[in-house]
Amino acid sequence: MELFKMAKEAMAMRSKMNEIDKKLRAQVIEVEYKGIKIRVNAKTEFLDLNLPEEVLKQDKEKAEKFILSAFTEATKKAQNIMNEEVKKLTHGMKIPGL
Repeated sequence: MELFKMAKEAMAMRSKMNEIDKKLRAQVIEVEYKGIKIRVNAKTEFLDLNLPEEVLKQDKEKAEKFILSAFTEATKKAQNIMNEEVKKLTHGMKIPGL
């Protein structure tokens, strides 16, 4: 009986994880850094990048630095949202891999 209960709980957890996955994919974050605009969902899937002419006119290293910083900022915001959603699901428990 215990094995059946564990399987049932695992199925419920999987269902909740699928629900969170859908929610994270639907939640779009917009980040602007030095004129660079990036849209990313809370699963850290990048959706859109807009580079203004001013950035493209910069020297290559400076433009790359700005773009990388914009991506880093967008990733951090998305990960923070993802972490909050996982905390809600796990009620703060530390689960390896999540």
